[in-house]
Amino acid sequence: MYYSFAKNARKNNIMGSHSKNKVMVFDVDGVIYKNIFLIKLIRARGLKNFLKILVLGIKYYTNRITLNTLLIEGYKLAENFSVNEMQNIAKKMKRVKKIKETVHILRGEGFYVALISAGIPNFILETLADEIGADSYTGLDLDIENASVKTRDIQIVSKVRIVEDLLTKLNLTWNDTISIGDDPNNVELLKMSQTGIGFNPSEIVRENSDIVIESNDLSEILSFIIPPEHLPSKLKKGRYFWKRELFRKGVHTMGCVFPFIAVTNRMLATYILTGAIAIYVLSELFRYRGLYLPLFSIITKKARRYTEKEGIIIGPILLALGILISFRFFDFDVYLPAILIVSISDSLSSLLGLRFGKTRIFKLKTRTVVGSGAFFISSLVILLLTVPVQIALPAAVIATLLELIPMYNLDNLVITPVVALFLHFAAAFLI
Repeated sequence: MYYSFAKNARKNNIMGSHSKNKVMVFDVDGVIYKNIFLIKLIRARGLKNFLKILVLGIKYYTNRITLNTLLIEGYKLAENFSVNEMQNIAKKMKRVKKIKETVHILRGEGFYVALISAGIPNFILETLADEIGADSYTGLDLDIENASVKTRDIQIVSKVRIVEDLLTKLNLTWNDTISIGDDPNNVELLKMSQTGIGFNPSEIVRENSDIVIESNDLSEILSFIIPPEHLPSKLKKGRYFWKRELFRKGVHTMGCVFPFIAVTNRMLATYILTGAIAIYVLSELFRYRGLYLPLFSIITKKARRYTEKEGIIIGPILLALGILISFRFFDFDVYLPAILIVSISDSLSSLLGLRFGKTRIFKLKTRTVVGSGAFFISSLVILLLTVPVQIALPAAVIATLLELIPMYNLDNLVITPVVALFLHFAAAFLI
């Protein structure tokens, strides 16, 4: 007996879906389920087996072994699991948000919704498809004896071939297909589709996706594939954009706490900030490869802009380095206003510029009169409250000019130390 892929049309929807003019193909592990079903399954077999499958999973996501190897070795550890045990594990798996709502809207827009998984048994997918309203499912067709799973050989059938068969039955083409996946097994599928969406993707999927979305909310895909006039306001792209920007700038303003930590214990502030930088860099390297560290990766996912598709996000690193340089080399009365400016004024500039800015400065794409005006006024207020009046205005002008630096995120690095340096010498001159 061997594993094969079974093609199942829920309630014969393939033959009865003449109104469907598009196909939406969902991977399940890592897209609908937050984690990998096979790993969760083996975890129930104890720590030793869990560590084995975890290592296999990491090797697969970093392109060191094939999916075939992962499934062969993984399902050897799952021998004699009962069907009920596997179903109970699947029910307990964490899922992304708004799955049913997303599928409902897609079907209402004429999409045929198909679930395709290389590593999840059909009897699990059948329950899931019925629950969320998918039209069909395709998964592992396991050999079951006496209500227990028997594992022998595994044969992987290309997802591309599965979708081609489906398109033939629906009388559609690849130009009518949108696919969403996270792991290397989906690369060819994403490349063949009219639109390929990488959802919390591994590195190779990220590089081969038309759209990259890192989120815990499946409905975030809708604004990329459905006209905005067909979506409720809560699901339009602008809402998600502002959620990300507000969260991003909220993290940005947390730089305000470091002057007050540094004034009481400079070494403690140094250790905290350098440690945070190191963990953040590690987290970003993991995230780019499709692996996630608790807390830090969640923060990055929520703050990442849609335009930041490739590479690590360096803005927080530059911000932290600028703050670190300032309180390591200058006194409190100098680094306090400098850090407050980069934390508060830069955030206000970005938010107000995005919301109300129309007129560009020197044709710079990311700088507007409103944004820079907000930066200047807020930085001037901070300076008037913290330094002598005579140097507040020129310091605010210098900070505002630095904020205009067009190179991506470089202002995060230079504003704090340069403003602190100016205040240091200006204060000495006044004395």
